[in-house]
Amino acid sequence: MASDQGWELIASPWVRNEVEKNLSKFPFDTTSAWIGIRSKIWLVDDVVSIDRALVFPASKDRPVLITALAWADVLLTLDRVDFIKVLGSSCYGLPILLPSEFLIRERNHGRLS
Repeated sequence: MASDQGWELIASPWVRNEVEKNLSKFPFDTTSAWIGIRSKIWLVDDVVSIDRALVFPASKDRPVLITALAWADVLLTLDRVDFIKVLGSSCYGLPILLPSEFLIRERNHGRLS
C-alpha cells in the first residue's frame, strides 16, 4: 500500500531492533506481517542528538524520536504511553500518529487512492 501511495517507509537500525524485540507482545500474525514489510523499508542512519531542547523521559525511545525528526515527515507508532501521551500529536512540527490515525488523515485529505 505504501509504495502505491508514493510513501516511503523508513526506519533506523535502532527502530528495527526495537520492533523485533517487541514482536512477541503482539499476535503471531504480526511477525509474518513484519517479515513482509521489513524488506520494503528504507534503512536510514540513527540520529542521537538534536540542536534543540528535548524533554522526553523515555530514554530508550529518544533515538526513535530524534531520528524521526531528522528523516521523517510523520512518526507512526503504536506506543501511546511513551510518545502520544507524553508529546501529544506532534514534536517540533513532526506529526506523531497511530497508523490508523495516519490513514484516516490521508483519506480525509483525499490522498488515498
